[in-house]
Amino acid sequence: MLDGSAFPATLHFYADRGYLSADEAELVAGLFAPGFVFAAALAVAESVHVQVKVPDTTALPHDELMASGVTDFREMKNFRKYKYASGLAMIFTSGPIAEEDLIPGAVTRGLPFVDHLGIDLREDSADTRPIYAALPDTALAAGWRHVRQGGPQTPVRGCQCEVPEKSWVFPPDGPDGRGRPIELAFGELDLVAEDAGCDYRPIDPAHPLARLVPRTNQTRAPQTVTIGSRSA
Repeated sequence: MLDGSAFPATLHFYADRGYLSADEAELVAGLFAPGFVFAAALAVAESVHVQVKVPDTTALPHDELMASGVTDFREMKNFRKYKYASGLAMIFTSGPIAEEDLIPGAVTRGLPFVDHLGIDLREDSADTRPIYAALPDTALAAGWRHVRQGGPQTPVRGCQCEVPEKSWVFPPDGPDGRGRPIELAFGELDLVAEDAGCDYRPIDPAHPLARLVPRTNQTRAPQTVTIGSRSA
């Protein structure tokens, strides 16, 4: 069970140290605001994560972060994850994690910055599957864009784990707006070897450079893009 009331203190801790802007902290808190578009998914989520891109994960003040109430920690090359009892996890990465990282000039934010937020739906059940399946329609009705990634036979590989499938939703204000993509991961995690490679976060279909993603470097997990009444 998520404890959203405990999130602000943790977010404030990271904001004070320069890893979150005030706007970014408000975006995380906004997940619990009345009328949040994906509230049904949040209600059945096991955890929420905030993925922050930094110049160098080894330069993080690790001891200080661990002393802030961390209950679980994972580390791999260019990856550190600090999880709290509230269900919030702060993830730090360096290096490319998104398709726009492969396009010179496509990323305009200065480091550090929040690349995306995550809502983790770990239980695949008769209660959660309809909520997950409804995400494309839920997103479109609210003006968001949607990309489904992976599937039961083609899991999505992240920095340190695999998950059966993901839905990515992109906010109405566009790739350079205040909002950030939200990852909705569905299914149990399986840890993977550090040298196994990873699937990049899909680029926002509305990004003006989306067509320039190098085909040889695109994610291995298949994608279905939904930006209107048709899918591609």
